[in-house]
This record gives sequence, structure tokens and C-alpha cells, in this order.
Amino acid sequence: MTPEAHFLAYIDAFNRSDFDALGNYYAPGIRLVIGNGTELVGRRAIIDFYRPVKAATHRTITVLQCFHDGNVLAAELESEFLALEDLPDFTAGAMRKGDRRYINSLVLYDFDGPHYTRIRAATLKREYRPAPRG
Repeated sequence: MTPEAHFLAYIDAFNRSDFDALGNYYAPGIRLVIGNGTELVGRRAIIDFYRPVKAATHRTITVLQCFHDGNVLAAELESEFLALEDLPDFTAGAMRKGDRRYINSLVLYDFDGPHYTRIRAATLKREYRPAPRG
């Protein structure tokens, strides 16, 4: 399987909230730095971070483009967050039920075989779309 195909399978597991499958993509000592600078170390830390995010929002990632060179894959991603409840303290910014937030990111994935060993994300653009109120 090419690194790009492996990556698309990883994103599919993320979008389906398949945390067991998702954890299998990470090396035990993986380091993840998300767009706001927060660093998470280890499979469990990453899964524990994403569980409440996925419980409070319907988050999906769209791969806009990706390519690899050696053991690094670069991807431009668009994340959509649909708030399932009011989220005054949400990591990406306060949201009310039904609001959407879009974040475009450039992400670098270092990999060793089937496992990602380091992931670094930089935010390119943020867009907030409040739900119609009435």
C-alpha cells in the first residue's frame, strides 16, 4: 500500500471515530502537535484528546491533497466541526449547537512503516459559520 493510500485509510478511521483502528496507526511514542501548539505524546494521549471532541462535534476531515517524500507525508486538510451541543469552551473556539467551524491545515506526518511517529499541524485558515437562529 502506498503511503498516500495508507493515509487515506487512516483518515477514514478518524472520520468513522474508529478509535481502535486509529490507535493502530500511531507508534507507541508518537508526538502530535496540533494547530494551536498543544503537544500530545503517546497513542493514549491522542485518543483521549479526540474522544470528547468527537462526542461533542461531528468532526470530519477532507484531504485536499497529500504527497510523500521518503518517510514524510505532507497533507492539506480541511476539518469541519458541527457542534452537537453548546460548546462555550471548545478548543477551536466557542460554538453553539448547530454551528460549524472549518479549519484548513498543513500537516506533516513522519512515519516508520505503518506507524506515524510524529505529526505536526499548522493552521492555514479558520472559518466560523453560525447556525441560523430564529
